[in-house]
Amino acid sequence: MTVPDPPAVPPARLRRRFAGAVALGALGLAALWRPLGTAWVLAAVVPGAYLAAYARGNLAANRTPDGEAPDPRLGPANAITLFRGWLAVVLAGAAVAPAPSPWLPAALFVGAVGLDAVDGAVARRTRETALGARLDGATDALAVLVGAAVAVALGALPAWYLLAGGVWYAYAGSLWRRRRRGAPVYELPPSRVRPFVGTAQFAVVALALLPNVGRGGGRALLTAFAAVALAALLASFARDWAAATGRLGRDDPPTAAGRGGE
Repeated sequence: MTVPDPPAVPPARLRRRFAGAVALGALGLAALWRPLGTAWVLAAVVPGAYLAAYARGNLAANRTPDGEAPDPRLGPANAITLFRGWLAVVLAGAAVAPAPSPWLPAALFVGAVGLDAVDGAVARRTRETALGARLDGATDALAVLVGAAVAVALGALPAWYLLAGGVWYAYAGSLWRRRRRGAPVYELPPSRVRPFVGTAQFAVVALALLPNVGRGGGRALLTAFAAVALAALLASFARDWAAATGRLGRDDPPTAAGRGGE
């Protein structure tokens, strides 16, 4: 089903509730200033600002795909997704400052990606929205990008694995440009492989952030795993981009939806 363009201005109550969620996240970062240090918290501000801006720009999509008016409530599923994003934002600080515990980066990353199953289950039981789908995809991408950057900074992964964190942004940016030009963008076909490819990136980063796994003899095995996972991810995105842009041949009408709720 084609999703009509959302209204330009989301409900005022939804904007106020989102502003409250952003303020709560900012207070949470401020509370970490003393235990984690200035450099850590300042590094977290950049991805935090990005995620807040992305969510704010998509608030009008807080509705079901049938095109009804936006819900003025954020909902529990979106709240969990925003918390996942906050954990990924906090993790960013580990790229520039030492963690007080060697287990902290892995714990933050596992929390950010592990709750992915929770927000999806809650959304299915309550109310699935386009905003939720977009936030879910953006949060997963941010977690992989930040987690990969931390793993590279710690010497557990080679720098080329940062491609795993950047490919979603290249894909999303390409489809955004197509829409700006008025070119058609199509709904992605179902894929049994896509979830496994994404989970493989989670596994690579989680292993890399565990103390000592990406060091010594284990680094060669982890690097090989990362290479295979990255190749599968790039192939998956290439196929999805070809499908979303109609290069695989499409008979269905274009839609505003895209991968990860784009």
